[in-house]
Amino acid sequence: MIDDKGRLFGIINIIDLVVLLLIVVVALGYFYRDRNADPAVTRTAEVKVICPYVRPEVAEQIKVGDQLVARGQVQPVKVTELRIETARDTDTRADGELILQKHPFRKDIYLTLEGPISNTGAELYLAGQQVRAGLDKFIVKTEIFEVQGEILEIKIKE
Repeated sequence: MIDDKGRLFGIINIIDLVVLLLIVVVALGYFYRDRNADPAVTRTAEVKVICPYVRPEVAEQIKVGDQLVARGQVQPVKVTELRIETARDTDTRADGELILQKHPFRKDIYLTLEGPISNTGAELYLAGQQVRAGLDKFIVKTEIFEVQGEILEIKIKE
């Protein structure tokens, strides 16, 4: 089987054969590593966000049609609806009752964002950020505007 020069069947050196088999195993592992992984599914979504308690000068900076920015790039997510209202605040009366009143200065921004939403496993992502209703750390960032918002609603379009 192995001759006096260390060749298997007189054809290939045993060490060369081991190296060749190792290269083949690594190559097969590389090509088949993601074969069973679920690919990310991308659909269009409409996400409603509130950005509460924003200064009026900042609130004026966002417009319908603006696109979100993430990872240093403009994303295909657009502001499709925009509503700016006087912010609501609570105060306590002398008798301890809470009352809801308009804030004399601050604004609440209600936005509807539309764009591709992807899910990898059990999590949804919009413009590189994880999204779910109630998430209060969603950053609404355009080229000239950035505030933190809370996601109110997600509608996935089929």
